[in-house]
Amino acid sequence: AVEGCEIPDEAQRVLREARADGRLLLTEAESKHILAAWGIPVVETVVAVTMSEAVACAERLGYPVVLKLHSVTITHKSDVGGVRLHLETAEAVRRAWGEVEAAVAPADFGGVSVQRMVASDGVELILGAVIDPQFGVVMLFGAGGTLVEVWQDRVLALPPLTRETARRWMAGPKIHRALLGMRGRPAADLESLIDVMVRFSAMMLAMP
Repeated sequence: AVEGCEIPDEAQRVLREARADGRLLLTEAESKHILAAWGIPVVETVVAVTMSEAVACAERLGYPVVLKLHSVTITHKSDVGGVRLHLETAEAVRRAWGEVEAAVAPADFGGVSVQRMVASDGVELILGAVIDPQFGVVMLFGAGGTLVEVWQDRVLALPPLTRETARRWMAGPKIHRALLGMRGRPAADLESLIDVMVRFSAMMLAMP
């Protein structure tokens, strides 16, 4: 269970530093630090500000890796050519660094984030939230991926979520059938997914 809505120290630190910089937008790495502080599992993400650092990070994490634009001004990195996948050698990392750097203006380039490439044939989901002027925090759950805006297979909910309300909420979108297992695929770990939903709900209430 998530204990209350007290903000973890690490999450507070990340927010303080962003505010001190006069920013309203968090980088991907900062966002993942906050999620991890709330006990939500994330892929390890390391920021590299030089090409040699990017190679060293890739060597430590283990190939294949992903390079993504690290920027305090650009949110949708793939829209500007800021994502490179399936990098399996140091030379591929160096080449990807150059391509990402060349894709944006110098003022928008703060280096790259390096992550281990997650190979999975699982079900991709979206879990998010917005602040509605009438309802406050509104959470969203459904089918994720690059076509998320096309399929629009999603449901909304108002926090706080208990494990039972999260279980019922999760059953709303059509993608739920895939989570139960189909065509020889095992069922997803629904209890872990519910845990993430409950923790995300507590996080959004504590620090909207």
